[in-house]
Amino acid sequence: MIAFYACIGFYILIAITFWKLDMLKKKYLEPIFMWIMIFGIVSLCQPWIFFLYHYGFAILLMGFLGYTASIHMK
Repeated sequence: MIAFYACIGFYILIAITFWKLDMLKKKYLEPIFMWIMIFGIVSLCQPWIFFLYHYGFAILLMGFLGYTASIHMK
């Protein structure tokens, strides 16, 4: 549950930063969330760092939800 709140906080921070810099656009957010999803998949597949394995699905889920929201932006 802590990972979920950490991911939510991280995405709110990204959104505020992009909004203040007037960069909250589809062309910037889609690649960011794609890389977060890729990082989540790699976290789930790696056997060395338990922390990444333990929170890999939360990272993957947050990347997926962010990507889904970003593709519906104008």
